[in-house]
Amino acid sequence: MRLVRLLRRLSDALARLERLALMALIAGIAGLVLVNVTFRLYRVTLAWADELAILSMTLAAFIGASLMLRARSAPAVLLLHEVAPPGLLRALRVLVSALAAGFGGLMIWMCWRWFDLPGLIGAGFDVGAFEMATFNFIYSEVTPVMGIAAHWFYLVMPWFALTLTVHALTNLAEDLGLIAPPAPPTDITVGEG
Repeated sequence: MRLVRLLRRLSDALARLERLALMALIAGIAGLVLVNVTFRLYRVTLAWADELAILSMTLAAFIGASLMLRARSAPAVLLLHEVAPPGLLRALRVLVSALAAGFGGLMIWMCWRWFDLPGLIGAGFDVGAFEMATFNFIYSEVTPVMGIAAHWFYLVMPWFALTLTVHALTNLAEDLGLIAPPAPPTDITVGEG
């Protein structure tokens, strides 16, 4: 049980960090769009602002998806929740959490293969030698406009894989009754409008 409580604390800490990152990214996107719109009034296009806004939106999508999984606020078929018996709903929650954890674990493995740190270290951090040996060009790709190494933006994938796995395992522990689910937020009212 101690390990499960540690998992919950890790998930909560990651969720707080993700919320901050998501707020910063969304504010950054809004700022970039407003700056670019303002400049376009004077017939000046900031292509780098467009590209950075798009990349920021992509980062925000991955971080937000991980948060949605932890908050269990992803889209759901609510009709099934109204007609299915509680035992079936619990089994479905366990299944979804287990599948999400499996998917996260698979993504961790795929990111490990994609970034291939052992191969890069084996090549002495020589990107050219690494590419010749592996035909993996992740470290030489650059963004089209800004010319920044694209692998810095690709780092959201292993982050997403890690946080998705931690959040899914925490949800699974809650679904199995190993820890109590968190109390619902008091500032959200559902069903009133």
